[in-house]
Amino acid sequence: MAGRTRTRGAALAVALSFLALTGATVVVLARAGSGRAAERRADDARAAGLRAGDAVQTLLGSLDVQVQNATANPRLMAALDAKVDATTLADLLLNEPWWESFRRAVDGFGLYVVDAQPVVASRLPAEFDARALLREARQAGRARSALVVARGQVLLVSAAPVALAGRSTEPVLVAVRALDAGVLDGAAQRAGAALGLSDGRRVLVISSANPEDGTANGTLSGGAALQGAQALAISEVATFDGYVVAARALPGDATSDLRILAAVPAPPGVTLTQLPSGGFAILIVGVLLALGSFTALSARRPRGQRGGGLRDTRTDGPAHVGRYTLVSRIGEGGMAEIYSAVTTGAGTFRRPVVIKRLKPELAADPAAVAQFRDEAHLLAAFNHPNIVAVHDFGQWENRFFLAEEYVAGRNLGRIIDQCFRRDGRPPALELIAYVAREVLKALDYAHGLENGQGRPLKIVHRDISPENIVVTAQGEVKLLDFGIVKAAEGRVTKTEIGMVKGNVSFMAPEQARGMDVDGRADLYSLALVLFYCCTGSPLYTAEGVYERLVQAANGPGAADRALIQRLPKPFSTVIQRA
Repeated sequence: MAGRTRTRGAALAVALSFLALTGATVVVLARAGSGRAAERRADDARAAGLRAGDAVQTLLGSLDVQVQNATANPRLMAALDAKVDATTLADLLLNEPWWESFRRAVDGFGLYVVDAQPVVASRLPAEFDARALLREARQAGRARSALVVARGQVLLVSAAPVALAGRSTEPVLVAVRALDAGVLDGAAQRAGAALGLSDGRRVLVISSANPEDGTANGTLSGGAALQGAQALAISEVATFDGYVVAARALPGDATSDLRILAAVPAPPGVTLTQLPSGGFAILIVGVLLALGSFTALSARRPRGQRGGGLRDTRTDGPAHVGRYTLVSRIGEGGMAEIYSAVTTGAGTFRRPVVIKRLKPELAADPAAVAQFRDEAHLLAAFNHPNIVAVHDFGQWENRFFLAEEYVAGRNLGRIIDQCFRRDGRPPALELIAYVAREVLKALDYAHGLENGQGRPLKIVHRDISPENIVVTAQGEVKLLDFGIVKAAEGRVTKTEIGMVKGNVSFMAPEQARGMDVDGRADLYSLALVLFYCCTGSPLYTAEGVYERLVQAANGPGAADRALIQRLPKPFSTVIQRA
């Protein structure tokens, strides 16, 4: 009897112990799950801050490019070379049409010739101090950018020296752009979080929309959370008003106090706090149970799985962009990453395509997005055998993409280079003439294209170069990359006078000078491509891009024309005429 009682007592004790341990396990797992959810959301907030910082860096880089391009404007350089007086210089930069595009592209600018006071200033904020950036730009010899605060306003600022021979102190062009709620919205969209900028004492600007739910941020707890987190230290994460907020230092921060705040919704009922009293003991029990369970499960694991882990099917499969499966990365251009891809259909249907996907650092740049859309809309209107066709345009994971016709061939630059390396001479002149004729067919079609009302679109490719001409094994010739095409209408982004785009080695003088161009600039560029095909090297051979830009702006000199004259006919005649 006593033995049976002891047996029952032992069984009861085991049962109670099991129930206690089970209860402890449930508590631990619940708290661990809650903690994991909170930590995951904290990681989300940190990652959002990182993406937001990258987006702001992209905005600074875009402003750098605009300012650097403006410093290469030949008319600005001519005025500075001539040492015109301050009044004349101000009249030029504030009124002349050749500077109008830059005036519209920025919120303010100043030209500093000698000291820290600009000789020409337009819409520069009060109390704006450019001395630090002026010094950095002159020392580096190139554009330098930063984020600064003037009277509570956050500014993107870029400064670039104007390279002039014989100057002991180079003039510096400075441009500013306000980082307001509208601009911050693009970064918030890319980050997937509500964003704010704080100087550690107050929030200076908050994104106007919350990407988490697409509603106005100023009236939601996301905005309230950002206001509450205004003093959050850099690299800290905390919860405010139902949101997890992370603080991150901003790139190019000249004040050393600016930080970006990224807010994402916290999991329901979870805050970033420690386990309550007694939680440590429960955690120890849970750990022991986990170890015991792991040991038992390991002992019972099937033989075929010993020594290896589970396969993560999430990362083994091919990458996708919408309904397209990416095969391999081909390369990248100024705006997009380029992949070979395939789309499948019913049965064994497969169609190879080329995917051009907007670079992640440009996804938050409204100008870049608009230009990419323009390319898609224009190319969708093209229907010509010598122009690469666009099959699809869409957005995947917050980045726009184009699906283009896959052309199995080589670009003209590689063909010419291989001919000269292998044979020491160009390909057959008949081949060069044939390729030029096919490109002219494409240009004739594009230049003559009209809209639905019969008005000419006045399309100009602006980037005719050997790399943008592809020849297939079957002898087809395709013209690529209308990404910087100029058209009179039907575009969101307009080509601005004074903004230089294209390959400077194959550029017409008017284009290199930042002037308005028409279809004749494409013919000029094709003539320079013909010269390259016949000689194996471009006509403009200066080492640096800026030096080649100056060569292009001046056009062929006497020595260049003598080289053209020595080419075999009819190429010498055709190139001279073009």
